[in-house]
Amino acid sequence: MSNEPCCAFLLVRRLADLERAGREAAAYLSTLRRRSPAAALEVIQGIWIDETATANLPLALVLPDAAGASRSVRITEATGIEGIWMLYWLEASARTVSRVDLVAALRDCVGDGARGVAGSASRFVPVFNGDASEGRERAELRLLEARYPGLVRPAVCFAVDGDRVLPPRAIDHA
Repeated sequence: MSNEPCCAFLLVRRLADLERAGREAAAYLSTLRRRSPAAALEVIQGIWIDETATANLPLALVLPDAAGASRSVRITEATGIEGIWMLYWLEASARTVSRVDLVAALRDCVGDGARGVAGSASRFVPVFNGDASEGRERAELRLLEARYPGLVRPAVCFAVDGDRVLPPRAIDHA
């Protein structure tokens, strides 16, 4: 996968753990970058909040592709505090995995789609880098909310260097 940033996502057990998870994941990523500044950065696409998912994630996610089929993307690495939060890296560059596709895959494998329930125990928090345009952020939020009503929480922003913690700013939905 060259030296492009890879796609990553954070899995958090409970909404109450979100602030802690964001702070600890940001500190971890900041330490990684200091030790290996030449390495390709990851792009955290979002945070999946689900009490059962932190222990039940498969080895790969099945993502929809542009042709209407699907593709399997391996989880190459995971780290975190088991049962509270886990950070997962996918074997795919960040530009090839949309947040909408990531939500579809997570919902189908560990979320409400996998459990076959109508209710929404799972939540998704979109994460944007500090350099993303607000127009693009709003457009993605509208798309996520339209496709997954009730599942998407307000977005947060991670600084590219990983030093910023959750929630540094909420994205206006207007």
